[in-house]
Amino acid sequence: MSLFPKRQLGWRTLSLGHKGPDVAQLHGFLRLQGYDLGSETDFGYLTKDAVRRWQRDHGLVADGIAGKRFFALALKKDVPVLRTVHVVSPQETLESIAKTYGVGIEAFGDSFQRKPIYPGQRLVFFDREVWGMCPREMENKTPIGQLTGRICPGQPGSPFPEPYVVRPSAFESDDVLKVHQRLRTPRKRRRTTSELLDSLGSAQGLYLPWEKVAPVDGRRYLKLLRLLRKRLKPPSLLWVELGPNVPSWTLLGGVDYAAVNSLVDRIVLPLPPPLEPGPLASRRQAEELVVSLLPAIHSWKILLRIPVYALEWETSLEGETYQRTLPYQTALSRAYRHGARLSHDERGFPYYSYKKRDRFYQICLPHHGLMEEMSFVANRHNLAGLVLDALGMEDPRVWNTLTRYFRIASLNIS
Repeated sequence: MSLFPKRQLGWRTLSLGHKGPDVAQLHGFLRLQGYDLGSETDFGYLTKDAVRRWQRDHGLVADGIAGKRFFALALKKDVPVLRTVHVVSPQETLESIAKTYGVGIEAFGDSFQRKPIYPGQRLVFFDREVWGMCPREMENKTPIGQLTGRICPGQPGSPFPEPYVVRPSAFESDDVLKVHQRLRTPRKRRRTTSELLDSLGSAQGLYLPWEKVAPVDGRRYLKLLRLLRKRLKPPSLLWVELGPNVPSWTLLGGVDYAAVNSLVDRIVLPLPPPLEPGPLASRRQAEELVVSLLPAIHSWKILLRIPVYALEWETSLEGETYQRTLPYQTALSRAYRHGARLSHDERGFPYYSYKKRDRFYQICLPHHGLMEEMSFVANRHNLAGLVLDALGMEDPRVWNTLTRYFRIASLNIS
C-alpha cells in the first residue's frame, strides 16, 4: 500500500459504506459547515444525511452521494455563493435574527415563515452577487456601494468604488453572420482573442457579449473560449451568455454547454425581451430557462439577467409598433404628464395608456413584485446571483427587495 499516494478529497465518488482518508477529510469539511456527525469514522447514515442537507442547501440533487457536482462546489475556493449558518438561541425570533444579519425573513426560506423556530435549530442563508449592467449614458447616475460590481460597455470614464467587468461594445452583436466572421478561421479567432484582451484594461473580468451563435459555429465558439481562457491572466474572470439563442449541442451542431461550464467563471442567462406589450419578465419564464441549463451548468455559476427599466410601446394608425426603453422615473412622470389611464390586460398585468397625435402609447413598468420573484428563483436554485439591466433605470425600491432575500456578496476571487 505504500506504493500508492494518499488519496485527496474529490478523487472518487463517496457514498454509504465508503472508508478511507478522503472520507475523514469529508467529515472535516462537513463539521466546519456546521453538521453534526457524531462519532462516525466512515461514510455512515449521519454522513449521508449531512451530505444530503448540504446538497439541498446549495440547490443540488439531494441524493446523499458526494460526486462530481458536490466536489465541484465544495472544493472551489472562489465560489460566488457564500453560505452562513445561524444556530438559534433561546428567546430569539426569526425577525430578530434577520435584523442582526441585515436581511429579511425571506432569506431563510418559506418553511421557516410558516412555523415557529426553536433553540438549537440551524438557519441557513446566502450571500449572492448582484451586478449592474451600466449603460454609458447612465454611468454617473448609478448607486454607490450597493453592488458586487458593474458591467461596463468599455473602460469607464471615471473610477468606480466596486469591481467592474468589461463587456466590449464593439463586439456586441445579435447578428449570427457577424459572429461567424469572427470565428470562421483560426487566424480570425486569434485576432478576435487579442482584440478582446486589449479591451480588458484594469477590469476584473471580460464579458463576451455574443447573444447568438449559429449551430455551425459551436465548435469554433469553444475554440475561442479556450484561447481566451489560456491567455486571460488570473485572477481575471471570463463571462459568457447562454440561453435559447446559443443552441446546445445536437447532431446538427451547437455549443457543448458542459465544455463551456468548465471554461468560464460566470454564465449570464438573459431573459428574452417581450415582443409585444405586456410584462417584462415572469417567474415561470425564469424558472424554465434556469432548469434548461442545470443538466450541464453548475447553478452557482449562473447570473440571471433581468430588466429593471420601463418599456414604452408606440403604435401608429397603420398598426406599426415601436419599442423604446425608459428609466422607471421618466416613464412614470411621462404617464402622469399625459394623463395616462391605468388599465390591466387579460393576464392582469397593469399598464398605462394614452393617445397623442393619432398614435397610441402603452407604458409597461417593471412590476414591483418582479424583483421578489427573481430573488426567489435565485435562492431556490442556488444561483450565483442577479444582473440588473440597466443600472440607473431601476425603481429605487428594488434595493430593499434584494436585501430581503440575501446579502449582497463582495467579489470573491483570489
